[in-house]
Amino acid sequence: MIDELRSMAIFAETIKQGSFRGAAKELKLSPSVVSYQITQLEKSVGATLIYRSTRNLSLSSEGKVLYQYALSMITAAQQGLSQLTSEQHELRGTLTLTLPSALIKSDINIKIAKFCRLHPYLNLKLIYTDNRQNLIHKGIDLAFRAGKMDDSNLMCKRIGDINRKLVCSLDYFKENNQPTSASDLTKLNWIKLDMLPNHRKLINSDGEKSEISFESNVSVNSVEAMTQLCINGVGVATPPDFLINSELKSNHLVELLPEWQVESIPLYAVWPNNIFQSSSAKRLLDFLL
Repeated sequence: MIDELRSMAIFAETIKQGSFRGAAKELKLSPSVVSYQITQLEKSVGATLIYRSTRNLSLSSEGKVLYQYALSMITAAQQGLSQLTSEQHELRGTLTLTLPSALIKSDINIKIAKFCRLHPYLNLKLIYTDNRQNLIHKGIDLAFRAGKMDDSNLMCKRIGDINRKLVCSLDYFKENNQPTSASDLTKLNWIKLDMLPNHRKLINSDGEKSEISFESNVSVNSVEAMTQLCINGVGVATPPDFLINSELKSNHLVELLPEWQVESIPLYAVWPNNIFQSSSAKRLLDFLL
């Protein structure tokens, strides 16, 4: 089929130019190649398409029918190429993203909203989930993932870090023994996030590191749910700082051992390895960076 389509395009150009030599010049082919392609096309359809003389060409009845289809084929192809070229400047179509739910209130979400306003003809489908999606099977163009990246054939780029704070509610702080060292944190009840292990790495202002393990009677699969349960006094948690800044300022939450910082989580952008530089996914990624 591909050979026939190529031959049809050469056939149409030959009729347009009025000669094999004119078509060859326009297509940057030799006249013998043009003649060969049309001969092969005639063999394929089992009919003479062009009557040849030393000076003129004329279409057979079968050639007139095929010529109209060849013109329709070329027009459709040109329209498709033209639309894709224009979309490099004015984005259209659908762009599907997946992000951890914790990023709903992050700077990245603010930038995505700005990107939406800049490209009103682009349909953006956002999937907020803490479960890692299969990009290929789900038809996802770009994913944002927190934590260690698995080996795969996907492309990825580290775009930042999620900074966390060690906090509890003011009521929980008053009702329990206040920790004075990192080891004291193991005595408190923690709200466990399902996708993270039962330990946290801490580092203090002097560069000293400590890893603590903890027990928990509550586990959740959502960062926002963990944060809200922490605000409601269930126990200790390590939410992203952008989720709790206002709660810290209003004293609804208290930062524990502020001289110790929770290890940040790397944030990556991930995408299939065959997308073009001019695609809406890469345009968004460049905008975010």
